[in-house]
Amino acid sequence: MSEVVADARARSPFTRRMLFILIGIGVASLIAALALAVFADDLSEEPTAGANGYSTSAIGHAALAEILEELDVPVIRSRTDSAARAHNGVLVIAEPAIADDDVDAQHKLRAMVEGARRVLLVLPRWWGSRDDERPRWISGRNPLARDEVAAVLAALDLDAELTTVTDPLDSYDPDLPVPALATAQLVGGDLDLEPDVATEEGLVLLGHTWFDADTELWVLADPTPIQNAGLRRPANVQFAVALLDQLREGGPVVFDEVLHGFEEQPSLWKALFRFPLVLATLTALLSAVLLLWAAVGRFGPAHAAAPAVPSGKDFLIRHTAALLHGGGHDGHALRRYLATTIQAVAVKLHAPRDLGPTNLRHWLERVRASRHVTITLPDLEREVAEVAATPRPPPRRLVELAARIHRWRTEMTHGSDHRP
Repeated sequence: MSEVVADARARSPFTRRMLFILIGIGVASLIAALALAVFADDLSEEPTAGANGYSTSAIGHAALAEILEELDVPVIRSRTDSAARAHNGVLVIAEPAIADDDVDAQHKLRAMVEGARRVLLVLPRWWGSRDDERPRWISGRNPLARDEVAAVLAALDLDAELTTVTDPLDSYDPDLPVPALATAQLVGGDLDLEPDVATEEGLVLLGHTWFDADTELWVLADPTPIQNAGLRRPANVQFAVALLDQLREGGPVVFDEVLHGFEEQPSLWKALFRFPLVLATLTALLSAVLLLWAAVGRFGPAHAAAPAVPSGKDFLIRHTAALLHGGGHDGHALRRYLATTIQAVAVKLHAPRDLGPTNLRHWLERVRASRHVTITLPDLEREVAEVAATPRPPPRRLVELAARIHRWRTEMTHGSDHRP
């Protein structure tokens, strides 16, 4: 076995240390490739300070998502297929960036609303420029132009007039508190909205309508109650949480981030390394590592299977000897070996053919004496007879006697080393 292992190591193209180095490089490369496939988009993104679910600036929505998560409300920041992901909950389209000439964004907004069952559309009001020293903050908050806000409503064929007032607000829904707003951006005009929070004059902060037969649409005209800065007021927190808890009907709150420029194409690799599939992925990787570890000791060319019956003279001799020894025929085999050797020596030395057994032995003895052979034939015959008479002769004695017979034959045919 040790010879086989040594031979396999000699034929292996790599040392064990080099093998582990190569395996380590391969595993590290695989991990790096998977990490880039999963997190490349996240690594390349710059800090955001806009009006989106990732932003911690004054006009961002990250605080609302964190508050809901603290209340054990399922929250999804969706970067693809938002409507489908909100099928059993509410889709929040908060302050989408829609321009008059951006047809693609307009189509996306409309398709998103039509594909969901319940939608909360939050109109934009503010914009801010990123602070150079603190890139996740804004250096100041500025009002959007009215036509930019109206473009969001126009994309959904909703005709409304926007106005900013300081009038007090009333809630027409007993489960909804009134938010705290110093000034409020409201909608009015011919917009067919059932008011939930509005002024006495009918200007609507929050209202709802059926967008089509399958989609119920809520419109929040002012984003302040859900923005990070606005959530510093408890009344706004109560309003936002109560509104979303009512609209989700036990399902998730899905914040769309596609219309904020964070669209992400579906990726199998990302799905495999996100919960819950990451558990199965880690199990498979661990199994692969264990399999690789088990296979390290077998590195190199495969060994050929040993034949069921070995070939060659050595095997034949050993097998025959084992059979004879097991059957108790050692002495008989030794006598046969001596007789065969005597005949072979006689032929080799050209002994006369008409000699009988006794005369042949005398003739061989004369030749032995002339060649100064140290082993005599009578001694061999006597020793063989003694071994043959023993029921279970020692194997060592058998080997020694067989070696003496072989030596006698060699000296008789090739001469003795003791010749003068």
